[in-house]
Amino acid sequence: MARYFRSSNLASRIFDRQLISPLPGATVNTIRQFYENLVPSYTIYDIDCPDYSFRKFTDDGKYLVAFSRNHQDLIVYRPIWFTYSCNEECETHELPPKAKKFDSFFKQLYSIPLASSNEYICKDFFLYMECHRFGLFATSTAQSNESTATEGAIHGVPLIEKITFHLVRLEDGVILDEKAFCNDFINLAHSIGAYMYEDLLCIVSLRYQTIHILQIRDSGNLVEVRNIGAFCREDDELFLHSHIQVYANLSTVTLLDFMYLRLGLHFLGVHYCTH
Repeated sequence: MARYFRSSNLASRIFDRQLISPLPGATVNTIRQFYENLVPSYTIYDIDCPDYSFRKFTDDGKYLVAFSRNHQDLIVYRPIWFTYSCNEECETHELPPKAKKFDSFFKQLYSIPLASSNEYICKDFFLYMECHRFGLFATSTAQSNESTATEGAIHGVPLIEKITFHLVRLEDGVILDEKAFCNDFINLAHSIGAYMYEDLLCIVSLRYQTIHILQIRDSGNLVEVRNIGAFCREDDELFLHSHIQVYANLSTVTLLDFMYLRLGLHFLGVHYCTH
């Protein structure tokens, strides 16, 4: 069996990229192999950096997501990439003063207010689609451990007055749609309470033990597809209600038949005894 040996030469890798197609699902990993040939060898300290809370890069490296310190605004940057380079050891060269500025490496695309006055952005929550068109962010009010008894809610689970999911177009920062959950509890830390697969979004409500499945349309709308909780299918509640109604009617008919039978036997002079 022939075995393929991957070359570490950059020119050879570019040549192989033109001739060899990557395996299905391995395109991103194949592209990332080129970073092995670009090794940073110099670190710049004391960068003039904005006072923001930086969250993460998207996996394609096009967007850097950050939040304001008061957790009210969303700020998105685009890397400018290679601005300064040298062929020899960089420690022997003096970089220009501009190289120590954050703006020399990143360009701010937009800054938009995402949370209201009594809400805060969850800095640990950020999901995006594989096409990198839309990003999902979450805002919420303060958590309360004194939850009131509500029908269908689990006792002892904390309460958040309002949780809002915002669907943002990453290219220009337009908020396309929002989905709010009131008096509920969803674990937003590290995006545990939500999962995105292709165009489907699943949100887990711990307080009501319900999975909300939504679809992200190409237009940027969040459309509710199904809720899995006390009922799994859309017609489960109707099915159970109809059967309960049938049994109730049967019980009523049986009781009436017994009363009419006993009354008729009484008029006929027949003694009917029940034990």
